[in-house]
Amino acid sequence: MSPLQDSPTVRPGTLIGLLLRNGLGGPAAIKRGRVTVPEDVDWAALCAVSHRCRIAPVIYQCLRGSSLPVPPGVAAWFRAQYYEAVARHLASLNELRELLGWFSEAGIPAVVLKGPALAQLGLGAARIAHDLDVLIHHEDLRRADAILVRHQYDAMPDPPHDFHRRYGRPAPWGMRVLEVHFDITDRPRPYRPDIADIWERSVVTTVFEVPARVPELGDHFLLTLMQLPHHHWAVRLIVDAWQVARRWSTAIDWMGLLSRAAGWEMGVLTRSALHTMGTMFDVPIPAAVMAASSPSGYLERVQWRIAREAVAEQLEYPFRPRLTWAAPFVMLDHPGGLPAVLIKRTLGAGGSPLESAARKTTRRTAATMAALPALGKVFLASLSPGPRRQDGRGGR
Repeated sequence: MSPLQDSPTVRPGTLIGLLLRNGLGGPAAIKRGRVTVPEDVDWAALCAVSHRCRIAPVIYQCLRGSSLPVPPGVAAWFRAQYYEAVARHLASLNELRELLGWFSEAGIPAVVLKGPALAQLGLGAARIAHDLDVLIHHEDLRRADAILVRHQYDAMPDPPHDFHRRYGRPAPWGMRVLEVHFDITDRPRPYRPDIADIWERSVVTTVFEVPARVPELGDHFLLTLMQLPHHHWAVRLIVDAWQVARRWSTAIDWMGLLSRAAGWEMGVLTRSALHTMGTMFDVPIPAAVMAASSPSGYLERVQWRIAREAVAEQLEYPFRPRLTWAAPFVMLDHPGGLPAVLIKRTLGAGGSPLESAARKTTRRTAATMAALPALGKVFLASLSPGPRRQDGRGGR
């Protein structure tokens, strides 16, 4: 990995990419001083982007014990972010232990989704999470609701989702949020995970010493990728998937994973995500899988480029997003459904019930219009296959 000293100014995303590639992919390189950082780093911007992307604790892990000349104040800020994440992680484990205990006593089986279960597969306590997610059978919903109400959980006002319920309980740091899923779907997009197979393949293990049932590794990986459109291709989810791929690459049946993703109508999403991770961050994905994940044809080149640019925007221009607003709605296996998805979204489907339909439509239309110049560049750039790799620095 070449140092960044050639550049007179270092953008925060470039430095974050360097730290992640070396700190997560090859930590010895940082500790041995093989990664150099120029003197003109905008450390305040690095802190702001790391916080915005919710990866500050991960960046701290990359910096901790390294030989990089980090200013003391910056190091202290990253350290505080990390230990705050650790405190939340420990609190969520206690909450998970309580919750699973209540459900077990009532004979309600539950699968732990994301949260601590995903942290155990990848980032550990550095993973920022503000809620817990569990999957139960629909017929157990009424009993689960009664149990939670009895333990001072209140149902939270939400958009009318028909696949999960959200509950909140006051905590010293704010509100503990619990999402109880009785289905796993993504209504704006036609993703269709096979719930029965997820239950059948789920395994009983320990999540940081808490006995729990979790999804099988491949299912967990796909469910993580499924969150990308919902969260506008959030960098933190890319890092989650990156760590699972790095740590468990030999345990994942990659070609079987691609086949399963296609069965869930997530083929384009999964392939574009794997290709983005491999080309932007050197994530160690098998060569055959990268080849199978490469875009085929003009439309896929457009989709793949939008995915990469959405990630790059968050690292370079997190407060001026353009393609980030469009990326959630283009990763469809059957592009014929794209107009319906966009029209439904523009007309106000989803979102906060506190926002009027007129305001929501106006806001979303404005975001779409703001994305048009960037989309135009993508459409033009995708006319030719172009380079296979990019460094994640993005552009306007």
